[in-house]
Amino acid sequence: MEELRSSWEIAREKADKLGELSPGEQRRQREDRCRPIGKALAERYLGETDILHLEAGISGYGAEDKELIRQIVLQQLVEHIDLKNDFILESICHGILAVTNNNAAGIIDRVREIFQQYREAVEVERQNIEKAGDEILHRQRISGTAVGRINIRVREEWQEILDKTAQPFEEALGNLKRELQQ
Repeated sequence: MEELRSSWEIAREKADKLGELSPGEQRRQREDRCRPIGKALAERYLGETDILHLEAGISGYGAEDKELIRQIVLQQLVEHIDLKNDFILESICHGILAVTNNNAAGIIDRVREIFQQYREAVEVERQNIEKAGDEILHRQRISGTAVGRINIRVREEWQEILDKTAQPFEEALGNLKRELQQ
């Protein structure tokens, strides 16, 4: 009479027949396991901006997983660097410095410099447009309290100027983002 075997025993026999995973397959499995962890840690950090939670979240894993999670968190933070997200730049920079153990300080300084140069360029464009608008109003003899400041942000031309102004800064920022991820 044939022996009864549990499903675990049958599965174990099949697994034994398959053999060991190759190093590449093991890495892929580790990446699949660590990717959601790294993404969640980065998103949580961006919401709370608490370095201690970020570092504690990463340190709770083994050495191989920890390094992979660091890379994924770094990738997620770098993806959030955007000229339009100026308001969270410092939080992103602090997070990047934390996960790279301050090894990216030089690149982060250059990122900050690009943001500062972009802000200055936008301010110059804004002043030029407002000055041109004031001149038009002056030529038409319109002045005084009847006219407030011109709201240039509602004009399509302003968005086009912003896009044109941002282009060289976006290119430089893209290069720095690639450096950060290496």
